Order: sequence, then structure tokens, then C-alpha cells
Amino acid sequence: MKTDSAVDEDKPRFRIVDDRPKLDLNAEKITLLIRSALLDDATNVSEKLGALQAQISVDDENDVWISLEDDLWPHDKDPAQALIVAAQLGLEVEFESMWSSTPFAWPGLGELTSSTSEYTQMMLDAYAQYDRSPDKQP
Repeated sequence: MKTDSAVDEDKPRFRIVDDRPKLDLNAEKITLLIRSALLDDATNVSEKLGALQAQISVDDENDVWISLEDDLWPHDKDPAQALIVAAQLGLEVEFESMWSSTPFAWPGLGELTSSTSEYTQMMLDAYAQYDRSPDKQP
């Protein structure tokens, strides 16, 4: 005669596994999507650099704060794609301007082109002009 525990051991045990993909939005993933949307909004190299350098914070309630460098992102430009992505995710967004050191002198050069390689050449040319001492002649 088998006891109840012995009877249970003879039965196969099944475990249901739900392998459907689940969206787990954490601060890192939200930041990645918002930064990508900022890059979508960028129309020139300065704005691209501004999107890459933006400080994006996500709190415990998934509210988002975005700080954009004033010299790289126009103060009057709405980051429309970032707002759309935030709305799709049901997030509240606050924007602010920040002042910090820009990665390169002459941040306005980036407003002249959307090509990073063209911007790089313009920047190198500008730096080369200031690298000349009175001893160095072209």
C-alpha cells in the first residue's frame, strides 16, 4: 500500500512555462529609447552631440527628466520624437537647459552640417588655424 506521498511521487510533475516575450521597462531601457528619439529629432551635428550628451534621469515612478546642453540643443526646439515616445510609454517628461563645457570649441560649427565627417573636417581646420604660432607659417 502506498502512502499519499508515494502516490504523488509516481505522478509526473508539470510546470507551465510562459515563454512569451514580456516588456520590462526599466530606467536603462527608457533612457535608451528617449536618447534614440532625441537623435531622431536632431537635424545637425550639434543637435546629435546634444542628444548624445543629454542627461536623462528616470525616477521610481518612471517620470523622465531631460537636461539638454544649451550650446548644442536650441532652447526653442521641441524634441517632438522624444515627446511622442514618452507619450507612447505613458511617461511624464520635464525638460531643462544646462550649461556645461562643450566637447569641442566652436559648438556652432555643428549647426552648419548634418554630416559628422564634414563637421570633423571643419573642426580640425578651425583648430589648425589656432595651432599656428608666429614661427609657423603656412
